[in-house]
Amino acid sequence: MLRQRIITGLILAPLVLSALLWMPSQPLALLLAVFAMIGAWEWASMVLHKTSAKMAFVALCAGFMAFAYYWLTAEHYRLLMLLMSIYWVFALVLLSFYETSWLGSPILRSFLKQSGYFVIVSGWLALIMLHRVEASLLLYFFLLIWVADIAAYFSGKRFGRSKLAAELSPGKTREGVLGALVGTSVFAALAAQWFEYNAVTSVYFVLLSVFSALISVVGDLFESLLKRNAGVKDSGSIFPGHGGVLDRIDSLLAAAPGFVLGLTWL
Repeated sequence: MLRQRIITGLILAPLVLSALLWMPSQPLALLLAVFAMIGAWEWASMVLHKTSAKMAFVALCAGFMAFAYYWLTAEHYRLLMLLMSIYWVFALVLLSFYETSWLGSPILRSFLKQSGYFVIVSGWLALIMLHRVEASLLLYFFLLIWVADIAAYFSGKRFGRSKLAAELSPGKTREGVLGALVGTSVFAALAAQWFEYNAVTSVYFVLLSVFSALISVVGDLFESLLKRNAGVKDSGSIFPGHGGVLDRIDSLLAAAPGFVLGLTWL
């Protein structure tokens, strides 16, 4: 599995990074929308049974994305980012009280279904906003989440003892999360020098990056709740060794709104 993950990553990473750096804003928005729609289909497949309902879910996501892209103002964008940042803090609290008895609950299924619209649309929009600010910042954000994921994986494998959320994701450990936070702190400090931020701005940038890495873990756990409630291991199988699209973008979708919001105060 690790070998498959590495091979797939080595193939995909250069393609993704090239697109983030050199594609104009509108074509990139469309490309990211395609992946978001695949993620929306995977999300719908885990909360809905009928094909017609799944198609309606994806269509609504696409409609919300088009509306947000063409008709919302910059003030609306910032408000949405603030609301979604609050949402992910709420999700953190929710997950901390998780019990297996929740699985199969109509209330939980309804909550997960409705959450899909907001998570997918706001996450996609945040990535577009970040690209509009500066392509290199979007590139940095992707690398930040990847560094957090890789650091968590290897530190968890090497030092993992204490389960983070055993009932949700048995493979995740507190040591893995600590490794992710350390890794992102170092990476963010180096990036702050590359962006030529002053001392005060650099400290803020590192703290924002570490917070974003923490929220990315919440996004990963939230998708674990989604998959556990649906009784599946992966959201899909499009990427060998990695699962589905949603398995790859869940952390990005969760962390992007707060990161973009934080940058407006930078």
